[in-house]
Amino acid sequence: MTQTISQKNQQIADAILEPVLNDDAINITNVTVSFKTPKGIYTAVKDINLQVKKGEIVALIGHSGCGKSTLMGTISGMVAPTQGDVTANGKTVKGPGPDRGIVFQNYSLLPWLTVYKNIYEAVDSTMKNLSAAEKKELVESNLKMVKLWDHKDKLPGQLSGGMKQRVAIARAFAINPKVLLLDEPFGALDALTKSSMHVELLKLWNLDHREKTIVMVTHDIEEAIFLCDRVVVMNNGPAATIKEIVDINLPRPRNKKDIVHDQEYMRIHDRLLNLLIDKFSIED
Repeated sequence: MTQTISQKNQQIADAILEPVLNDDAINITNVTVSFKTPKGIYTAVKDINLQVKKGEIVALIGHSGCGKSTLMGTISGMVAPTQGDVTANGKTVKGPGPDRGIVFQNYSLLPWLTVYKNIYEAVDSTMKNLSAAEKKELVESNLKMVKLWDHKDKLPGQLSGGMKQRVAIARAFAINPKVLLLDEPFGALDALTKSSMHVELLKLWNLDHREKTIVMVTHDIEEAIFLCDRVVVMNNGPAATIKEIVDINLPRPRNKKDIVHDQEYMRIHDRLLNLLIDKFSIED
């Protein structure tokens, strides 16, 4: 049954997307996003160029108002570029699609549906070619992966913040998107829960044989270093641009207790910190 689900998921993806011509899962080319406001035109991001390869985990970091979520919105299809274009999985992004799963900080769960139903509804609406039995198996396997099968009949209001976030991540993985977009998904969690969620996310990514491409927005330098292959540092807005892209040259798998003492980790941490705080340096 599992093999059948995998085959059908691939058929659905092939029907939605054009063939990928290179290794880039995401290609952002000369993207500018402007909005009309009562005070005139506000440009959130300007002339952004960024390529993300298949299987990469990339973080967008920067101060509030630097356009991180706006840029993420252009990848998801929820924000249309004023200029330039975005391709995902070899196809121009013209709106949201099942090839791009999204997890928000506020979980976005339907409060009147159980944990099981929240995931089933997503699977049911995006994977219409699967039988009811196959959909149920897919929901069960993803709930078990995030260790929430025993809580399947609870409503979101009966869950902790960390459990809600695990439901949201399980829902995103269940529809099997090629690109997973995380918009500050762990920002509201306590340190211990956040650390646990980092490990769970990487486990799911590894179970997918690192085929899934992940782009995340975060304010947390340690989170970005632990999870990512590259960190994109944004300049302050308005008209924000990419300030620098920092490679995370740390071998995987990564252990949080070990890497914080690694010389390369400390170098990367200092570099990112300097890029973020130079605006606030005080001259004598």
